[in-house]
Amino acid sequence: MQNIVNALLNAVLVSIPEETFITVMTLIFLKRFDMLDLRMWKYNLRFIMTPVIPIAILINIFKYIIIISRPMITSINLFIFYLLIVFIVKRNSFTFDKKEYKKIIIGLSFSFIVWGILEGLTYPMIIFLTNKSLEFFNQNIGWNFMASIPSRLFGLIIISFLIIKHNNVVKIRLFEVISKNNFLLISIVSFSILFNIVTVYFIKLIGINRILEGVSLFQQMVITMGVMILPALFLFYILLLINFLLVKEKQIQQTYENLVIQDDVMLDVED
Repeated sequence: MQNIVNALLNAVLVSIPEETFITVMTLIFLKRFDMLDLRMWKYNLRFIMTPVIPIAILINIFKYIIIISRPMITSINLFIFYLLIVFIVKRNSFTFDKKEYKKIIIGLSFSFIVWGILEGLTYPMIIFLTNKSLEFFNQNIGWNFMASIPSRLFGLIIISFLIIKHNNVVKIRLFEVISKNNFLLISIVSFSILFNIVTVYFIKLIGINRILEGVSLFQQMVITMGVMILPALFLFYILLLINFLLVKEKQIQQTYENLVIQDDVMLDVED
């Protein structure tokens, strides 16, 4: 009975805010700011909660009642999230072509990476500072809720900034390039799943196995930040690769335009 109570409380206090962040971040990556318009908040909230509530409930069932491995939870979470995001975007689109499927999985993968970085940076710090175990947080929902507040605040700041700067976000052609390159697409999705699994196990090693016990707080912070730098390096690599592809695309387009101009000149001369 206690596990059922913990599952319900954790779903409401921790998981719903968490899944809301992932959903909103995905919509931002998809440039669907119309679905985040506060003037239509009642209408939009209904669609935002469509993936949030079922997934929040499902995750906590797997966590407290039907215990399954974390890699399985992450894979199921990503798959169901994808289906429900596709559903809500389709319902709010006049047209929906095949490219949108790829863009959604890319947006969702990036959202999972951002969420993983926030969790990986804040949770170990809280474990260090409180000297509590991960199991303590899992069984004491009030403490778990308090521990989730820092990452939620950072998430709220990121979302607010991106919405305020939405005119600049719309100009970014990130997903258009990735959706055309299957290697990039598979790399990002695979990394998203792997990184979130690694992040959870990293927090588990710190919170349950206490692998950093006896190490100074400063050293613990350095180690944690070092581990979280890896996804940042991966994202930097992706951005460099995308920039290279955009430059090549621009060069090809410029070459084509020059050839067209030359052909027009030749035709004028012949006339």
